[in-house]
Amino acid sequence: MIANESGSAAATTMILLPLLLVVLTGALELGALRAVAYRATAAADLATLVAINDHDEVEQTRSGALRPSADAEQVARAYFAMNLSSTAAALADSPGAIAASADIAVFRIAPATDPATGWTYARPAVRIVARVPVRTPAFRALLLPAVTTVTVRAASSAR
Repeated sequence: MIANESGSAAATTMILLPLLLVVLTGALELGALRAVAYRATAAADLATLVAINDHDEVEQTRSGALRPSADAEQVARAYFAMNLSSTAAALADSPGAIAASADIAVFRIAPATDPATGWTYARPAVRIVARVPVRTPAFRALLLPAVTTVTVRAASSAR
């Protein structure tokens, strides 16, 4: 009777081991994907913060109002690419290409409503919406897409 139970346990282990490996692999890949998503969101947050703080000094001197500079969109794009470079190994495209394709909007006059997100800004603001393709090689092994696209959104307002 003990021999039958040990054979049954071995058979159960052989059947469940692949399933456990699939679950473990999927969980690890999802964790890595979340980490890259958090880093991409932080990159967008930092880029909008730098772009909004690069204000138009002439307008501030003239009227006292904080307004984004004329090149705020280019500043946001450049900083977004620079901040994404720390995660470049996990990305399926170059940081420069991701930043170049990002939807960046500068709202110089407030209040303003963003048509892409529906967000309302009480102050001048810079907003980024970007699609970040992330390599997910373990998903490919599980017959899922090898690239997962994460959408990040970030906005910063002048204060």
